[in-house]
Amino acid sequence: MVEYVCEAGSTALCSAATGEGCSEKETAFTNTWREKAAAEPAAIGAELERLAKIKSSGKMKPELKEWLSQRIAILRQLATGVAKDEL
Repeated sequence: MVEYVCEAGSTALCSAATGEGCSEKETAFTNTWREKAAAEPAAIGAELERLAKIKSSGKMKPELKEWLSQRIAILRQLATGVAKDEL
């Protein structure tokens, strides 16, 4: 049920800000993109566009689709954080 809600709502239990609820894979992804966002904030937007194109193709295994949704949710959290930092 949790997986369905996360996928349907494009959300994640992982908090990019605190690392709470994140797997090791999600933590590594968050750290990588936090560094990239600091160097080039527009990189997150480009990656979100790339992942959206992949998601729209619809041709992937369920576990890969879940990881894709997790990455999108983390990037959205990071993008929100970057936008707040700029203000």
